[in-house]
Amino acid sequence: MPVKKSAAEAFESIGRLQPGEIVVVEHTSLDPFHLAVLLVMASRGKDMHIAVADVFDQLHVVRSHLAIMGIDIGLIDDVPVVKFGGMLTTGNVIRRISILDTPTMWQMEYRDALEGIPEPRLVLTLGFEQLITIKPEVPPSTMCRLFMMPSMGTGGEVNVIFVNSDMLTENALEDIRELASRVFRLGLIKNMLTLTVVKSLSLKHYGRVLAVDALELTDYLRQAKG
Repeated sequence: MPVKKSAAEAFESIGRLQPGEIVVVEHTSLDPFHLAVLLVMASRGKDMHIAVADVFDQLHVVRSHLAIMGIDIGLIDDVPVVKFGGMLTTGNVIRRISILDTPTMWQMEYRDALEGIPEPRLVLTLGFEQLITIKPEVPPSTMCRLFMMPSMGTGGEVNVIFVNSDMLTENALEDIRELASRVFRLGLIKNMLTLTVVKSLSLKHYGRVLAVDALELTDYLRQAKG
């Protein structure tokens, strides 16, 4: 049975993510993942410094959808952003990484850029599925390890990676899940935004479903200020 929570309780649940974790949120092309992105940012914005790894302007998609819904986007406009490819400037862009370089160079530039963000920091990655498939000559497992393992167990950093599962093979998804400390599957069922625990370091949490009324969450976010 899903555990129904209010919007405020959902914020509190996200706030329990621990430093050193790599958390993966799987979604499909039809899921309102823009709400989940802002939920994570807003829940930890008061106690952690937030940064975004933006692959091919995915943050612009999130920002646009939220703005159309009438939700305050100040938090997104101010957040430090490391961009992988893309042409748009969304957020406070602190580094642009050329996709023409090698993945090893991407990783080095990325980690160097993050060093300028004070700890404790929360890093959200948007469009990760595009990053690990853009170089077909590099196996997804190699790309996952390049970008996920350096932050694993880092005491001052939490990583939340949003992945569109519609755009990856099952083998590629398994590579991502293997390295994650927690994996959630996002869904929308009868106006309830759900997060199903697919993987957790706490065995008792496997299969647990967090559900929040999507309309209530939307109203809650509209009242919040960035």
